[in-house]
Amino acid sequence: MKILDYVQALNRIAVRTIRFLCVTLLVLMTGFIVYTVVMRYVFQDPPFWGDTLAVFANIWLVLMAFALAVHDREHVSMQGMYDLLPPTAAMLLRLLWDVLILAMGIFMLIYGLVLVDNIRGSYYELAGLPKKWPVMILPLFGLLTTLAALAPIATDVRRLIGRNPTK
Repeated sequence: MKILDYVQALNRIAVRTIRFLCVTLLVLMTGFIVYTVVMRYVFQDPPFWGDTLAVFANIWLVLMAFALAVHDREHVSMQGMYDLLPPTAAMLLRLLWDVLILAMGIFMLIYGLVLVDNIRGSYYELAGLPKKWPVMILPLFGLLTTLAALAPIATDVRRLIGRNPTK
């Protein structure tokens, strides 16, 4: 097996894992919200932690799903403009867009780690959970986005230099 085969197998495993985590976070977020609403309006005793956990699940879900969207090239971009441009210009613009997303991923990875290292305090409503744990999504988001942007960039570069992107 070539190294490219290992990378593709690892990529498939990573994508499946992230999709599973996104589905799990969506179910958890929905569960937290439904539980909080029922407790608030039916039993007049809302949990003090329900909204906080729902917000954390929402943030983690959105940021992890963005990495999947970048990987699958399903993120919001300028598709209408790409259709109006000549193919090479559209490819160059798409490449620029992917490079900017890669730069954002690197930025979030670096400064997310700085934030996690420097954040202090804990959430009293979550039994003293350190604030750095929910904030870990920022460097994780940066890493996932950086890795997700590399495949489309490699594909575009191979197309620009005339190689078959499937090899």
